[in-house]
Parts: sequence; C-alpha cells; structure tokens
Amino acid sequence: MRPQLFGAGVLVVILGAVFYLLAIPLVFFWSIPFAAGGAVMMVVSLLIPESAGPVEPPEGYRFCPFCSSPVKLGAARCDHCNGIQPSGAA
Repeated sequence: MRPQLFGAGVLVVILGAVFYLLAIPLVFFWSIPFAAGGAVMMVVSLLIPESAGPVEPPEGYRFCPFCSSPVKLGAARCDHCNGIQPSGAA
C-alpha cells in the first residue's frame, strides 16, 4: 500500500464532495470527476506495493543533492546540473 497516494485520494474525494455541496454550476460540473479520480487513486494505492527502500549509488559515486545524478566522489561540481557538491560528504 502507498499511504501517500491513499491520503491524496481521500483529499481529492473530499474536494469533489465540497464542489458538489457548493452547487455552483461551473464547480458542480467538476465534482463527479474529482470524486471518481480520488476513488481510483485510493483503489490503486491498495494495489501498488511499497518500494524496497533507498537506492544506493554505484561504487565510487554519490548522488548530487540538487539533481540526484551520480557524481564521482571528490568531484567539486555535478556534471549534469553544475551544482557545487558538499565537501566532506561521501
């Protein structure tokens, strides 16, 4: 189960209910798709397994804190985003 997706689905269903209760013509039109979409999100969250955990970088690399690209240990800047790498972090 993906609890974040389930929680988002609950919020979207609630938003659809609020749109339905407001009964303003333009907003009322969106109440059914919001409620249905939130329900789909909740059902899908129950079917998708939880991820295994954090991904480890390849040997001799670390992940850039700005773009998550692999960066060689000891490099001052990321080759992808040119972000300055923190010193002393392995």
